[in-house]
Amino acid sequence: MTKEDAIDDLARRYLAAEAERAALEPISVICPHLTVEEAYRVQMAIVAEKLAAGERLAGKKVGATNEAIQKAMMISEPIYGHLFKSQKIASGEAASLSRLIHPKVECEIAFTLHRDLSGPGATIDDALGAVGAVTAAIEINDARTRDWMIGTREVIADNGVAARFVLGGRALAPGDLDLRMVEVVMDKNGQEVARSTGAAILGNPAESLAWLANKLAEHGGGLRAGEVILAGSMTPMMPVASGDRIEARFDGLGEVSVRFE
Repeated sequence: MTKEDAIDDLARRYLAAEAERAALEPISVICPHLTVEEAYRVQMAIVAEKLAAGERLAGKKVGATNEAIQKAMMISEPIYGHLFKSQKIASGEAASLSRLIHPKVECEIAFTLHRDLSGPGATIDDALGAVGAVTAAIEINDARTRDWMIGTREVIADNGVAARFVLGGRALAPGDLDLRMVEVVMDKNGQEVARSTGAAILGNPAESLAWLANKLAEHGGGLRAGEVILAGSMTPMMPVASGDRIEARFDGLGEVSVRFE
């Protein structure tokens, strides 16, 4: 099998795993010599297939935005994935577990762009200048790899393990709050399970947005006005099951919630 065949095969496997809710073995077993750059090519093959099937892009997500996760995954920088409009859930509504394998949730800050943003050389100021609105968000991740046995290549190839996302109803301009100091409290079934601030995202969530623009430039891409960007997790990933309700309360940005059934 050629490398191109291996990349196409992996893309098909991930798409089938998502559709059939049947997790794969890790890439270390399926395709042990796959590189990080080739993993991004698997992701892009998945995105292309979804678009061809009628999906529409909503934006992108950044992951592995704190040092602990990077050390665990043995990488020196974050990763990114793509979000689709079909993955969006209204705050307070239900996420169906019938379409997910083993989901976990994170609290995030979301940016909606009002102008294009491209690298290389994009700075925090460039990033903030491209943001039209900042909102609270919950991301639902779902690894299509068995038992969450994931490393860098699995996360990248599996489209950043993106599954669903929920945006809060309050939108602020980026200049209306100190992104580093925005605090979030996450409750699971009415009990606090995590608390953090925006500084958990690369020291400043805007740094994550600038990083994404510059990384996409390496792959010949950029960010477009109207895209929603999830900047990265402020809290550890929390497993969820049927009947669970997750609520996140953000300073200044209000509340966002989702339940699972």
